[in-house]
Amino acid sequence: MLAKPKVLVVFPLLVLIATAWALSPTPTFAQSPAKSVRDNFAQPDQTIEYHFMLQVPEVQEKEMEKIVQSKVIDPLKSIAEIGRLGKPRPGVYVDSRDYALDKTYLIVRVRQGQITIKSRAAAPESLIDLEDCGAKKYEMDYFAKPGYSISSDIKFKPEEFATTPPAFTVPGLWAFMEKKCPALFGQIQPYLKDATIEIPGVATMYSAEIEIKSPSAPKLKEGTLAVWFFPPTDKTLLEFAFTGYNRDREGLDKLYAEIMESVKGAGLLNAEQISKTRQYFRAYWGTLPPTE
Repeated sequence: MLAKPKVLVVFPLLVLIATAWALSPTPTFAQSPAKSVRDNFAQPDQTIEYHFMLQVPEVQEKEMEKIVQSKVIDPLKSIAEIGRLGKPRPGVYVDSRDYALDKTYLIVRVRQGQITIKSRAAAPESLIDLEDCGAKKYEMDYFAKPGYSISSDIKFKPEEFATTPPAFTVPGLWAFMEKKCPALFGQIQPYLKDATIEIPGVATMYSAEIEIKSPSAPKLKEGTLAVWFFPPTDKTLLEFAFTGYNRDREGLDKLYAEIMESVKGAGLLNAEQISKTRQYFRAYWGTLPPTE
């Protein structure tokens, strides 16, 4: 006689497994999904900077204060109180002549006491979420349309690092960055391997504080008038800008529209609204970085 096949009884075991799963706590990742890069820009305390590139007659550095007073401060006095320009600061951006960094949405800027690495693009999804070296921010830039940037600063004492040539060199910059913030340097290092990065020139940067007079304006983080020279060229730029918080976006957009009308009415709005960074490279190399 053939033996009867054995029957495995699994139903009670499945019931026990299902019951244990139902009673177990929900996994953490299901409760708190990670924020996307776009979500970070939507946080109330993140900032938005509104820019107005100004059109004024050619400005000579020795006559700068007189020109700025008569051509900018006086025409805009109904909407803003503009302070005196402070002491100049040297400023340098680096890239290759075919814009290897710019093509990967990267900007590297060196000023006294601070190296800034910035990832900037028209869409947040194109950005590199940079490591925090002690000062990181997500910020929207508004030149008639929004752009997005993530920046991370490396701060240093004047005696730690020279910021102007010949003491300042590109290899020295990379070595210093790797020492001060290896995680951040590791993010940009892959984009440097096949690129000949250069220092186009040293800009002379002046700035003055701006206080907006509009009674309906939300509380601002800051307002700034920037005047940049690009020696030894005769190129200059002037920019009026203010920065507020994302939580006040509706009021900031209204303020932007109000100031736009005033700047246009004073005949000060430059037909070309492009960033200071791009104008820096054009002044020294005669071409605009392609990505903005």
